[in-house]
Amino acid sequence: MKEHKIVVMGSMGAGKSTLVRTVANGKVVDTDVRNTDASLAKALTTVAMDYADVDLPNGDRLRLVGTPGQARFDFIWPILLAGAAGVVVLVDGASVEATHQFDTYLDALATHAPQVPAVVGISRLDLNPEADLGVFYARLERRGRPLPVLPLDARQSEQILMVMDILMSEIESTELVGPHG
Repeated sequence: MKEHKIVVMGSMGAGKSTLVRTVANGKVVDTDVRNTDASLAKALTTVAMDYADVDLPNGDRLRLVGTPGQARFDFIWPILLAGAAGVVVLVDGASVEATHQFDTYLDALATHAPQVPAVVGISRLDLNPEADLGVFYARLERRGRPLPVLPLDARQSEQILMVMDILMSEIESTELVGPHG
């Protein structure tokens, strides 16, 4: 049996808690409290982490950890990234700050988990049909770190499972290639 610590990080309201709850079928430990940030129309916000254990059909286990999205809690990101097997970065595609948020989380990855496999989900695209995923690919290309970038609705379990499948494939590829390359 293998354990895979998967960290889900991204901006507030991008769908981190929803993703963790969806994968864990609602069996989650969370640290949500009443949101006091009046700039965001959101009742609750995560202040430490979301956590869930998920047993996979092959006997492996996922340990999902959702980070808080507010920048004031960025001190906890390196702690939660320590020992991660993979990372899902979620960006709120409807936000005017989407590219800035994207860069913030890529910077955290580059600093605290530079070799950890990751995938990027761009959420809330239903609220911004003009969004161009090519902008995110271009930013990754400039950084020299190609990552899968996918549109994602964190409320749709099929889309979440696809993202998790892609991430697990990235992790397995890294494990296979790592010792040889």
